[in-house]
Amino acid sequence: MYYQKNLTIKKSKEKDFEYDLFANSQNFEDDTNTLKIGEPHIVYNFISQDGTLKSGYGFKDIAMPTNETDLDDEVVIKLRGNEVKKIWKLKWYDKNEDKNKYYLFYYNDEPKVCFDNIFNTRLASFVINTTFTQTPYVTYYRYNSQDAMLLSGEGGNLTILTAGDTKTNENAPRIISCCRQYGKLFAITAQARGTLVYNEDPDILNWSDEKTKDLDFSDERGDLNRIISFNDYLFIFRDFGITKISIYGSDEEFEINHIYQSDSYIYPNSIAQSGENIYFLEGNKIKVFNGSSVKDVKIDCLSVLDGCDNRFAYGECFCGKYYLACRGNFKEGKVGCENNEEGYKNNLLIVFDLASNHLDIVRGVDINELLALNNRFKSKLIACFNNEYKNRIGELTQDGMVFGAKLNSYWESGVTDFNEHGKLKRIKSFLIKSVQDCKITLSSERSSKTFSVKGKHSIQKIKANVLGNQFVVKIEGGNNEYISNFVLKVSCGE
Repeated sequence: MYYQKNLTIKKSKEKDFEYDLFANSQNFEDDTNTLKIGEPHIVYNFISQDGTLKSGYGFKDIAMPTNETDLDDEVVIKLRGNEVKKIWKLKWYDKNEDKNKYYLFYYNDEPKVCFDNIFNTRLASFVINTTFTQTPYVTYYRYNSQDAMLLSGEGGNLTILTAGDTKTNENAPRIISCCRQYGKLFAITAQARGTLVYNEDPDILNWSDEKTKDLDFSDERGDLNRIISFNDYLFIFRDFGITKISIYGSDEEFEINHIYQSDSYIYPNSIAQSGENIYFLEGNKIKVFNGSSVKDVKIDCLSVLDGCDNRFAYGECFCGKYYLACRGNFKEGKVGCENNEEGYKNNLLIVFDLASNHLDIVRGVDINELLALNNRFKSKLIACFNNEYKNRIGELTQDGMVFGAKLNSYWESGVTDFNEHGKLKRIKSFLIKSVQDCKITLSSERSSKTFSVKGKHSIQKIKANVLGNQFVVKIEGGNNEYISNFVLKVSCGE
């Protein structure tokens, strides 16, 4: 008599995993094995704030309208020289035409101070002749109720640039930062970085040693780097702290409060104000100062700045975001300027949304300086650059291109076992909507497969068949990216 033997069939269960965390900022801090399913470990050169992966930030040659009546008709600004070393902006009131005029200034390698009227027809930059032998210090100043700039540096006298006019003072020191407050002119000078100088006469043209007094700050907080009038007080940003100055009693007495001492160096060019807050880079952390206290800005990816020399870091606030050009240490591959044989100063642009705390990263651009070019007609964030693009001024774009060259865009997940510990699993397929071509790599400890996905405006299903216990997902973009609806179908119990 024969008995039928029933075969035991191993059943596997299937589950879909939606990668709906594209909007999350990358997380370098935590162990990759502890990240949530779909949470990014590394992301750069994508914009991901709305939960999709879109083309990242980039730059193109700055173009502006030639008149105020047709703001859509823009013309590229033609620059002088072979290198742009510094950029500034200035608004002044034209009495003859009874209106404000807006100017872009830059210092080049000729070396000359050049400027362009933003809303006029431009054939070539105008030039202001100076005798500076190095890039001058620049600070903003109010002169005769007009916005003005003070330029001072090696080889030249202090120069005031105001409404179509220049004035000089051979007696004034080289001024790094200054501010008018309490009927006096306060200044930090290159000659005495540990001393705050103030002049009883706020007119810089009347500067003389007889009218000048100083406040000494020889303590562990280090040199004075930036002075800001904020909430009716003066605040001095120093190497390792912030000092507050206010009038106490008579006009000759000041109340000095050392309100913050930092653990690491405060990079002075990273300081930028947005509304009631001031943002800056301290060591490898972004901090925010509200006039009374300093707090950490919680960002999980800033360990990429560990051990980096960020003396060339530059920050600017624009349209509700803090932009920080700096230097980061990436372990995987090289992107853009990182391939430069002569090296680079900065390779990273951090874009931090001040309202949502979302962060995007631009990797591979060596930015020298950022400037918010704001006016009532048209506003742009612009930059000048080191090395390859040192002869250009660029305006921020959202096409992932830097002067026509595509930056590599990359997204990588943490390590996941899809909450099935110790069990063998198979990624059977994935869904994706990618308007343009992209590459998807699915890796495990057993195998790795890369899929070249052709761009399509509808959701596609791609067979995968990748076996393993723990998996990593990588996405590499192409041009004009728009990637969404990414879902993995995983079976467990193979």
